[in-house]
Amino acid sequence: MSPRRDAAAPRSGEFFAPLPLLALVLLVVNDTVLKPKLHSELTGKLSDIAVCFLMPLFVSELLGLALAMRPSLRLGLGATITATLYTLLEVWPPFTRFVLELLSGIGPWLGIERPFRMTSDVTDLYCLALIPLAVLYGNRRLDASRARTGNGPNARG
Repeated sequence: MSPRRDAAAPRSGEFFAPLPLLALVLLVVNDTVLKPKLHSELTGKLSDIAVCFLMPLFVSELLGLALAMRPSLRLGLGATITATLYTLLEVWPPFTRFVLELLSGIGPWLGIERPFRMTSDVTDLYCLALIPLAVLYGNRRLDASRARTGNGPNARG
């Protein structure tokens, strides 16, 4: 008999799903193609929009895979971690410098030779509004996953 996965912590696939993967593509294309060629306020905001949507789902997925946390808890933690880190990056220059130095040290190991830069603007904080939308998206993915597997709130055990 194979071990049964805990029904309270199913893997929902909140990150490996169409919208977060589209946000990841937007981030990569924007940072590698659009920003270098068309550097503007729009290209600056596109990355912020993508990060604020995909990061809570990515962190949640990691927590689910590594720690088998309850989905609602990991989505909440993903949102909290994202909002905290993003806000610190935007409003606290010592933290921004620390992260840029950290990325500069890690980048070459990942094949990224270009320098890391960040331009902060108080209007970037509007992108935080995408974090609750990401959590809503993650919860809808969870609901759909539970409905498919019969592990929903009305499932018989």
